[in-house]
Order: sequence, then structure tokens, then C-alpha cells
Amino acid sequence: MTKSQAELLKKALEEAFQGHAEFESVNGNGRYRFAITANQFEAMPHLKRQDEAWKVVDRVLPPEAAVDISILLAYAPADLTPSQ
Repeated sequence: MTKSQAELLKKALEEAFQGHAEFESVNGNGRYRFAITANQFEAMPHLKRQDEAWKVVDRVLPPEAAVDISILLAYAPADLTPSQ
């Protein structure tokens, strides 16, 4: 995957879920890690979050680029808040 493809996917994830996405290169070899945080994920089971996020991947990237995603994490904001 190219960096421009990673940036395209980041933007597509943010638009699809009205959230904040980030990505980082894995060892600089064309593989990337992604994370998306969105309010839409609050009431959504984890497997459904993954299914929805990967639908965006499939829509935006060709299969030969999608295989370069090492991990795709989908968080609700509450997932990132320390519990008291």
C-alpha cells in the first residue's frame, strides 16, 4: 500500500463514521496499522464494528492494497476512557 492509499483510507473511514482515524507505517515496508474512533461504535458490538470498517476498506482500496493492513481497530470513545 502506498502512503497516499493509506491517507485515502483514513479520510474514507473518517467520513463514513464521522470520527477520527489514524494510521502508521509498520516498519516502513508498505504495511499500515489503522485505528478509527467514532461515536457510532458506542452501541455496536465489536464484530459489527470490524465488519463495517472493512466494508469501507473494500470500497476504497483494491484487494492488493488491502492486504497491507496489518490491523484495523474500531473504538468507541468510551473504550479509550479509563474506567473509574
